[in-house]
Amino acid sequence: MTFVPTSSADDNIQSATTLTPNTQTSEKVCYTDGCSPVDQTDWWKVNGYKGDVITISFQGKPLNNQDWLCFWGDGWEGDVSIHRADGSEIGSTYVTDDDPDVSYTVSLNTESQVYIKVKGRDSNCNDEIRYDLLATIDTAQRDTDEDGYIDSEDACDFTPGTSAYDRKGCLDSDLDGYSDPELGWGPNNGADAFPFQPSQWEDSDNDGYGDNLDGYQGDFCPYNSGQSYNDRFGCLDTDGDGFSDPDPGGLFGVSEWFSHPVGLADAFPSDNTQWTDTDADGYGDNWEDPAWNETHLAWGIGQWLEQATTPDACPFITGTSSSDRYGCPDTDGDSYSDGDENWTIYNGSDAFPLEPTQWQDSDYDGWGDNQTIGAAKIDDFPENPTQWRDTDKDGWGDNQTYGATQIDDFPLVPSQYRDTDGDGFGDNKTGFEGDVCVFSTPEEVESGWISRFDRLGCRDTDKDGYSNPTDEWIAHPDGFADAFPDEASQWYDTDSDGYGDNLEYFDGQTWRQSFRGDSCKTTVGYSTFDRWGCPDADGDGWSDSTANWLASPGGNGDAWPLDPTQWHDRDGDGRGDNPQGTTADVCPDSAGTSVGPAEGGDRWGCIDTDGDGWSDLGDAFIHEPT
Repeated sequence: MTFVPTSSADDNIQSATTLTPNTQTSEKVCYTDGCSPVDQTDWWKVNGYKGDVITISFQGKPLNNQDWLCFWGDGWEGDVSIHRADGSEIGSTYVTDDDPDVSYTVSLNTESQVYIKVKGRDSNCNDEIRYDLLATIDTAQRDTDEDGYIDSEDACDFTPGTSAYDRKGCLDSDLDGYSDPELGWGPNNGADAFPFQPSQWEDSDNDGYGDNLDGYQGDFCPYNSGQSYNDRFGCLDTDGDGFSDPDPGGLFGVSEWFSHPVGLADAFPSDNTQWTDTDADGYGDNWEDPAWNETHLAWGIGQWLEQATTPDACPFITGTSSSDRYGCPDTDGDSYSDGDENWTIYNGSDAFPLEPTQWQDSDYDGWGDNQTIGAAKIDDFPENPTQWRDTDKDGWGDNQTYGATQIDDFPLVPSQYRDTDGDGFGDNKTGFEGDVCVFSTPEEVESGWISRFDRLGCRDTDKDGYSNPTDEWIAHPDGFADAFPDEASQWYDTDSDGYGDNLEYFDGQTWRQSFRGDSCKTTVGYSTFDRWGCPDADGDGWSDSTANWLASPGGNGDAWPLDPTQWHDRDGDGRGDNPQGTTADVCPDSAGTSVGPAEGGDRWGCIDTDGDGWSDLGDAFIHEPT
């Protein structure tokens, strides 16, 4: 029966058959004698890695079916040698059926193959060598990826690496000792949070900045996540402008951190357009106006930033202004800055730097635009440089100097402001003391011919305050115009008899008797001698007597109200004093009863002692009536 080997080896090194470690393989070689087919040489190989210790055990088997024709004792013989991958021999042992076993041990210093050559010799007639071959590998020091870490320590057996801290022998791109992260092994497991930055590896707060303060972009707040990157790395940056929030107590970082200008922290942690404040006044150094570029860049603070908020116009001078410009001196604290040679009231500076209730003067007249209650120097006309005060609040100004406009001719009268004719009465007829005759002539005004009682501002020739009558404004009593336009002491005539109601009048200094004052102003009368304007039945100019106005001689009334030729009787004898009148009293100062010739006497009204009708002056017998 022909022997069938468990494995067939190849005849040259290039086609060597691979041995499976720890698995015994049986095979044979045969030079020429006693075997068929002839297979003089077997090549085997064992694959190994750096650090492997490979042991090859060869066990030759006893002769089998020895040919009886051969000399007794003529057994097999051959050579077992071990070779490197390049074919060079490491060692060789002559083996025979009397000394059939040999063992080789080889340590690998790199991944390689160990080759075993089994070659039969011509031994007269018994050339067949049957053998068992066993390869064992001690992998205790194996370093599969040849990175200096044996596999029992190497976390990445098949990937050469230099990591040494979080795990050994894995890829470490930046050579800082911490392995690159991969699926299943990230920074939370200990992998390098910065695989390409050799000075950083750990990021406790996962904010992208490494815990190593001395390394690249070292995190000043390693346990509090933050995105600041300008003043310090990795701290809270509320407004996202790159400058960290201040931390004066050092509660969130490795040390205290003060805001600018004391420190470098963000002076405006909630404003992403500002971060530095050189003069510490609460207004930032950045600016948005390109016109500032030349000067501010020369100063070397801040930067141009579109839409920068509250830019400090005076970055080296502490200031509180905020209305016209930010951060400049504001002496009176009204939010408008004090002016300087480059910033005047025409640019918007405080027109009243020492008056906190005023700041703007639109018409540049020295009076402020702010009209709120309590403000000083209020300009009631902020757009009119010739007016500022309006005492009566009627929209017309108090200033009446030459050249002024919008002048109030009545600064204390809210309902009047214009006096076109200059007579002292306002043009607004419905206002206080409204002028009825707005266009009085210059002559009337200059002469004082201006009415002030019945109606205001009209022609008053006699200057008594009552206007001359016109077709539209008739005289008293049917109207209210002056019934006596040329007599200053009279104006009303209640009974319309041509005599004025005034008995006296005040001329501005003293009371005086009025011209032809009507003593009976409610009763039509034409008396002119004893009194004016009373009833005069006989038309002789002397008024009829009344209970309050007695007739002559007890009073001045007409003693003969129906006789136009007589009116007074001084001696009360019933004969009139008018020598031209009827029964004229020849002796008007001596009461008498004598009668005139018409009644048998000599004369009227003289003493007649004997009562015979003849006066004592003409009676030859004054005591003899017969």
